Order: sequence, then C-alpha cells, then structure tokens
Amino acid sequence: MFKKTLKTAVAALVLTAMLSSCGGGLPAYDYQIDMKPYENAVTAGGKIYLTLVNKENPCGTDYTPEDLASIPSELTLYGKEVQMESTAALAAEALVRELHARGYDDIRITSGYRSYEYQQILFNTYLGNEMSKHPDWSTEQCRAEVLTYSALPGESEHQTGLCLDLISTENVVLDESFADNPAYAWLTENAHHFGFILRYPKGKEGTTGYTYEPWHYRFVGTEAAARIYEKGLTLEEYLD
Repeated sequence: MFKKTLKTAVAALVLTAMLSSCGGGLPAYDYQIDMKPYENAVTAGGKIYLTLVNKENPCGTDYTPEDLASIPSELTLYGKEVQMESTAALAAEALVRELHARGYDDIRITSGYRSYEYQQILFNTYLGNEMSKHPDWSTEQCRAEVLTYSALPGESEHQTGLCLDLISTENVVLDESFADNPAYAWLTENAHHFGFILRYPKGKEGTTGYTYEPWHYRFVGTEAAARIYEKGLTLEEYLD
C-alpha cells in the first residue's frame, strides 16, 4: 500500500469532489488524430489519478498496478516492451500518436512502469557510476548526488505505472538536451490536453526533490492536468 500523509489524503478527497462536478468530454483542442479510441482514457474515465509518490510518500515494496497494459511497440524506443497502467497507457498512446501526426515522429516512449526490484537495480547502477566518476567522494556523497536525479526503490512514481519517459530516436540520451527538441515546446503547451503534466519542472527542484526532467510526464487526466498547467504548479503544490 501507499503511505499517504493525512494532508494528501484529505486533498485527494476534496479534488475528487471538484473533478466529479466538472463536465466530461475532450478539451478544446484541434486534435490531429481520431480521439474516439482514447477519449475515455485521456479524460480519466471518471477516475482520480492523483496518487502522490515521492520521497515522503513511498510505495510498498510489493506494489504493482492491477491492470498493466503494453504500449504499442511502434511507439517505444527500438520496439521494446513498455507497460503502464491501462488508462494511462491509452492516454500515452494518444499523446505520442498526436506528436507523430504533428511531425515530431522521432519521439518514442522509453520507460513506463518499473518494479521495485528494477528501480533498485537502476539506483545501484547510478550509484556505481557516480563512484567511478568521483573516486575521491564517499559513498554517502555519491548517494546524495544520485538522489537528486533518481529515486530510491519505492519512492519512484514509475512504480505506479502512471508516468513515462519520452526520448528522441535522434538523441537517445535522457538529459536536459531533450528540451532542445522541437517536440518539447509542443509538449509544454499541449501535453495537458492528453492528461499529462511535466512532473519535474525547472525551478521546482526544492518542491519535487528532483532536478529538471524535460522528458518525464505524469498522467493525471485532462481536468487536473489543465489546472496544473494553467497555474504552473507541480503535483505536490496542486495537492497542497
């Protein structure tokens, strides 16, 4: 189970009431793809997708989304297997198909759901990299550096299956250079029409606990995403 603070739990209840009172339907946006297969997904289908996972609100070691679904292989980097929670997966498919329809056809999904065990492997790999890069640093110094850009197992929202990492086939390194890709400008203005928010914005490191990640997007549904976008908030600030 998730360990939630009382404040987060109360905020989620209030937001449930707010969102349930809003009208459904797609946002006012000129979609280039047929949205009929995706409308119920991007609008969250009447469900709430505001689970907060961060350094203060970890997942349990054995948490796995109940209904994982695979992203179509033509939308993933090198056609590899990427899974997300089923509603988020459909919304992600719509987002990337729209990107391709807009001419940003180099964009692929490179990561979605990660298990607790996989996140442990990833964190240990990053730690080893930092120790090799900084032989004069202590293990704790290297660990502190890794924690600025990678979550401990249980503290990664990838474990929820509600987020994804985007990458360009022209530059397959996940770093801030993704912000130089023309697709990024489109994403910052339009991802919320598909229910996604930029999860770790620049200048919000003190709030999110992580460095700027222009490639990392979190599904919350179009209603919440629009509010977060319009107010320039992080998920933490929105729930607060």
